[in-house]
Amino acid sequence: MPRLNLFLTGATGYVGGSVLDHIIKWNASNNWPLHITALARKQADVATISSAYEHDREYFNVVQGSYQDSEILSELVRHADVVIHTGESADDKPSATVIAENLKPGALLIHTSGTGILVDRAESDQQITRRYDDVDDIKTITSWPYERHHRDIDDLILNIHNHKPDVNTIIITPPLIYGIGSGKINYVSKQIPLHIKLNSILHKSAIFGTGDAIWSNVHISDLADFYVLLVQIYLSSPEKLWYNDQGYYFVENGQHSWKSITKALDQPLVKYGVIPADKTANVDTADEVHFTTEELKTSLSPENYARATSVFSSNSGSVATRARKLGWVPTKPDVYSTLDEEVKVYTELQKQN
Repeated sequence: MPRLNLFLTGATGYVGGSVLDHIIKWNASNNWPLHITALARKQADVATISSAYEHDREYFNVVQGSYQDSEILSELVRHADVVIHTGESADDKPSATVIAENLKPGALLIHTSGTGILVDRAESDQQITRRYDDVDDIKTITSWPYERHHRDIDDLILNIHNHKPDVNTIIITPPLIYGIGSGKINYVSKQIPLHIKLNSILHKSAIFGTGDAIWSNVHISDLADFYVLLVQIYLSSPEKLWYNDQGYYFVENGQHSWKSITKALDQPLVKYGVIPADKTANVDTADEVHFTTEELKTSLSPENYARATSVFSSNSGSVATRARKLGWVPTKPDVYSTLDEEVKVYTELQKQN
């Protein structure tokens, strides 16, 4: 089989960097069936990523540019047999449009969305145990109005095959992603570090809202392994995959309430000096501590306040039926087991800055 060209966006990101790392390692251990091209905006990042994989340069290169540069992006997409889009992919319509318009005949697009699409704002700060299944609920998930997070981009991707019947698409929709990644530029997630940042700013641990809302979650390494599994199956037995209107994959391996995360964070927050020992949240006691709206608005930027409100008060439950049917087996620790490392890395990064 001839070597295929794989192009990945978001190589400097938390998800994209880890996916790139896992695919390069898989490629090297399988006699390089792929030539991999990644995109990075800054020359310094190009140099860092290239240096990290200097032994793989015959089958890997990094191009300087941005997914917002339509000329560079379209050129790289046109030459790719497989495109993995992770760079602001869930919400950036211009880049998704350029990719959709330039996929060559026979190409596969693996697009990254997110389970923010499952959030119903009317259910904020409640505990909703419902979980959407990517097989049983596929028609519901793919027919929501555009008011849902990511829905407009999802729909754009789902319609590619209708306009280009010789192109196939897959949408990967992860929930909250946790753990330290293996990317060479950005290796920390957004949601849990944002929670830690808020604790650090206010010098205390506390619950956001009621803390009852529930999200599904997945370790970044298990998620990256699923991208590799998709590529591996596509190269060997492409008929085993679901594509297009059925090619919608959740990737989860657990769930948490935000109150339980707050409770589990208390010990490492004290251990690493983020908060004093007498400023824990005292979850499930008579002295339970909750952030006030005023504290949140004065401590966070408008962007981070909106993100915190959107995530820490919402419910997003998913079931990864398709991934498991393909043989995906997550192996990494649960979210609670990684919080000590999350806090440790956060404090180390703060010292560097």
